[in-house]
Amino acid sequence: MREILGKRRRERSALLSAATACARWGWPVVPGIGIAAWAGTCGCGQDDCPLPGAHPDTPPPPDPDTPVLPHTAGSARPPLMAASADERMVRWWWSRFPDAPVVVATGVRVAALSVPAEAGVRALRQLDTLGVRTGPVTVAPGRYGFLVRPYALDELADLLDRYGLNRYGSVPFTLRCHGPGGFLALPPSRVPGGPLRWAVAPRPGDLSGASAPWLPHVSDLVRTLVDTCHSVTHVRRSA
Repeated sequence: MREILGKRRRERSALLSAATACARWGWPVVPGIGIAAWAGTCGCGQDDCPLPGAHPDTPPPPDPDTPVLPHTAGSARPPLMAASADERMVRWWWSRFPDAPVVVATGVRVAALSVPAEAGVRALRQLDTLGVRTGPVTVAPGRYGFLVRPYALDELADLLDRYGLNRYGSVPFTLRCHGPGGFLALPPSRVPGGPLRWAVAPRPGDLSGASAPWLPHVSDLVRTLVDTCHSVTHVRRSA
């Protein structure tokens, strides 16, 4: 029992440390919905949840006829639109929801592209061979997330047209964009398939001298990510 309690304390401490680090970097975060410990499924209650445990809460609209009692105020996890980089707010949230995943709101200070795990492994290998530097890269069950600088959707659309439609006739459906209005769960958040981890850990202040981790431009990575997504899909269809 002592070992179990010690492990839980370490996991909660790691989540709080990750959330407060994001706040110091200026990355707005919210506590994710998490997983139901008794069932190991998403806390939202949907059996077919596409992102079990790794998404923000979506509270129902308030009922004007139902008063908010003092003991229930703030009992729900904040929605994505409430994402904050205020460290005091972040600490308060994780004091209330200590097991909550760390979900970063994308589009303003950080963004991402995510791909299937096999494509992510190939992309890291190819980018290293080409001498292209990546920023932080997350590993979730079955997915790799490549963090990049914020991008405009029309900018990304032009890149996908150039490297997807013009070269392959399509944009890989397995490539997900986490841009304006989006989100991404960060390590060490836990989901039903296990805890998230870093394939490439954040390195605050490296080279740039800034406090936040260096992030590449989306144009540095998108061609390689499109290529590896298509190559993985082609191999599976040929098998």
